Amino acid sequence: KECDYQMRLVETHFQSMAKMYVLAFQETISMLITREAPYNPTLLDQSKELSFPQSIIFHNVIQNFWLGRWERCLYYAKRSSTPSDIGQLKSIMIIFYGGLSCFQISRKGASKKSKLPKQAIALMKEKGEQSSWNYQSKIYLLEAEISSSLHENDRAIFFYNSAILAARSSKFIHEEGLACEFSALHCLKYGDKKEASILLEQARDCYTTWGSQMKVASVSRLLEECSG
Repeated sequence: KECDYQMRLVETHFQSMAKMYVLAFQETISMLITREAPYNPTLLDQSKELSFPQSIIFHNVIQNFWLGRWERCLYYAKRSSTPSDIGQLKSIMIIFYGGLSCFQISRKGASKKSKLPKQAIALMKEKGEQSSWNYQSKIYLLEAEISSSLHENDRAIFFYNSAILAARSSKFIHEEGLACEFSALHCLKYGDKKEASILLEQARDCYTTWGSQMKVASVSRLLEECSG
């Protein structure tokens, strides 16, 4: 409703740039809820352009990350602005999701050399000194993914659990769901389907509360695979 209201405003005042930003938010929200976002090639698929407004890159990263399109997420994250923009929240989140995407690509057996994981953990720790409430769960999740990638099982489980608790404490329900989901994937790597199922059920509950039907359906498919 808020996006619809903003869209009426920008159309009334003929603000084409503002309209592009509102359309980006509309598309991202629609995708997160149902996965059935309207395809707008002039807005979010301008891959031949040399540069994007940072906000459009942000929406590309968010959409592709939550859809599990790790390669595309990393592609857009690498096209982000230079570190001079690092203080902007959008740039911070682009680096965070881009870093997480690198681990998911590696988990699937592919190899992508990128500085983003190290950059992401360093940046989250820096920002965490200013606001642990906002960044501590992100730090723990990145630490968990690093440990998982190094086959440090006990350390990874510790950090996944810490990420879940920190996200819950901060009331970041989507990050709690994400930490549960990634922890489940780690458990599956070690053949622990029972614990993975418990974590996936927790993730599904989080995504249900978040209102993302798309993520609920995605996690439900993983649960079926665990019980199969």
